[in-house]
Amino acid sequence: MKVTPVFLLMAIVAFWPSGSAPAQADTPKAERPVWPPPGSTLTMRIKVSGSLGSGTQEATATWLGEVDWEGRRVMGIARGGTHFYQDKERRPLAQVRDGKPILTFHPYEANYDWPLFVGKSWTSEAQVTNHDRNQTFEEKLVYTVEAFEEITVPAGTFKTFRIQFVTPEQREVRWYEPKLGMEIKRDWERYATHRSGVGTLQIEAISYAIKK
Repeated sequence: MKVTPVFLLMAIVAFWPSGSAPAQADTPKAERPVWPPPGSTLTMRIKVSGSLGSGTQEATATWLGEVDWEGRRVMGIARGGTHFYQDKERRPLAQVRDGKPILTFHPYEANYDWPLFVGKSWTSEAQVTNHDRNQTFEEKLVYTVEAFEEITVPAGTFKTFRIQFVTPEQREVRWYEPKLGMEIKRDWERYATHRSGVGTLQIEAISYAIKK
């Protein structure tokens, strides 16, 4: 089945049926991003439909550490022939396949803002270019940390921050594990009002390995 490559970690590093426990009474704060050591891996099950493709596949992302991209030092993640570049704050800069850009963000997409704690909100305003379609558009998203909760996926049980944005065109929820520095789960839904049409993306972690 055909699957459109999507890791809108962006991701890095992109984002499930699961059991979810009630939010923890003691909700911690993630002061800064954690980066898995180079060579660490996360294997995901990715299911897409509609405007995001069709089908289900498994894919493994590998953290590369600091790399050079367009004359600057950035953080790299590889999934097959696709590379995802982020700044050190986990803000997506570009998605590149076989050396050619697929998506670029100017100046970046602020899908994280530190520190993280329950109730925090922030706004991301970016100019996004889809190079495959030769389209550029402005995107404004308001992210909210909704909860700190325990979730279970095939890779195990994790304590995560649940982060969401909702607009009239789309909704995305991701679950970030602050100690590992990994997104364990992601659900993204495009509505009929979205410029690309209705579509869904579901990602869940199957396994991971932290390089020693």
